[in-house]
Amino acid sequence: MFGWLIRLIVSLLDMLRETLAPVSGESAGKFLDWLSWRISGTHKIQRISSSYKGLDKMRRIEECLVNSNHQELQNFRNYTNVSELSAAIINAKEIVPSKDPEFIARIDTTFHPMCEINKLTKEATTLKRTAYDTDNEEHEMMLLSLWNSLQPDRELEDRISDDWGDIGFQGMDPATDFRGMGILGLQNLHYLAKYKKTGAQLLLASNHPNYGFSLAITSINLTAVLMQMLESGLLRNHFYYKCCHGGSRCLTIKDLHEAYCSILSDFVKFYQDRKPATIMEFNSHKAAYTELLKEKLLSNSPVLEAVE
Repeated sequence: MFGWLIRLIVSLLDMLRETLAPVSGESAGKFLDWLSWRISGTHKIQRISSSYKGLDKMRRIEECLVNSNHQELQNFRNYTNVSELSAAIINAKEIVPSKDPEFIARIDTTFHPMCEINKLTKEATTLKRTAYDTDNEEHEMMLLSLWNSLQPDRELEDRISDDWGDIGFQGMDPATDFRGMGILGLQNLHYLAKYKKTGAQLLLASNHPNYGFSLAITSINLTAVLMQMLESGLLRNHFYYKCCHGGSRCLTIKDLHEAYCSILSDFVKFYQDRKPATIMEFNSHKAAYTELLKEKLLSNSPVLEAVE
């Protein structure tokens, strides 16, 4: 009988929380969450699940988990299995499935994108920590494939050669340049060179007489920016949008490579549009671009534009 009144009161409390919490602090927000729970019998995460959609829902759920009193929920990024994450939430919040069957029915669609991003982040971190190994045939073959993709009409003089400088490596052995980003740095650049027309275009742009840059070293630097965005959580917004609005239910390492291609291409345009006086300005322009990228990923349109 009073269901509509309870929903109205809780809705007003949630609105009040969003208004007051940034001003009054976390304790005020938690008190209002507790009051809403006492009145409605539902936790905030249940109400978010039923009241919001897409990117907005995922952002609010992440905020809810981060601010949880339960350590296992604060560490939600460690979960790669939907069932395990769902069980942790149900147990921590003491949710009775029979009292909210709609929430239980939405669990898979609600938390699947989160677990997909967690899996992708773990895979990317593993690749970043995997050092380039000159004794690994797969690593060496990928490196030579990179050369052939960027220089299809030119044979590499030798594995250890000054030729590598022509595609932007610092020394005669490019293996040493991958130390910071591991095999992920090679995989990103190889993906760009082999599968994207943009690879050849960026190599041409790198040889600009006034605003040139070292393509391979710039690529590794932007892989570092990519991982900074992923590990900080900002790049999750791009992937949430992709999962929730783009129809991509599952994520693979290819999705990370695509994000890298977008970021590198966008940075090169940004860098050359700013007409740097010397290459010594590279780091300052990279820092300025990184701030712009952060703003985009925090916006309501955090999607990185795909490149051909």
